[in-house]
Amino acid sequence: MEILQLGYWFYFAQVWLAIGLLFIILEITDGSAIFFLPLGLAGFILGLILFLVENDFLQASLVPDKWYWIVASWIILSVIIAFIISMVQKKAKDDSDINQY
Repeated sequence: MEILQLGYWFYFAQVWLAIGLLFIILEITDGSAIFFLPLGLAGFILGLILFLVENDFLQASLVPDKWYWIVASWIILSVIIAFIISMVQKKAKDDSDINQY
């Protein structure tokens, strides 16, 4: 039964949107913006890519053949988004505090 295998579900855009929504909800409860938010945003991006491939807006060659490459793409996207968020947070800091050492 192919439906019972974990790799089967990683090819559905709805699964990645649910994963993204779950991590965004966890981010709301945590508030760190460095762990759950990038995972959620990467899940949304993968869901969008899979949705566009399913509806023939993008080429099917963008989706890897093996499910673990999709998970690896999710992790890589999460790391890239985490670095972008950390760079934005560093730029947004105000260094005019008189008590900063």
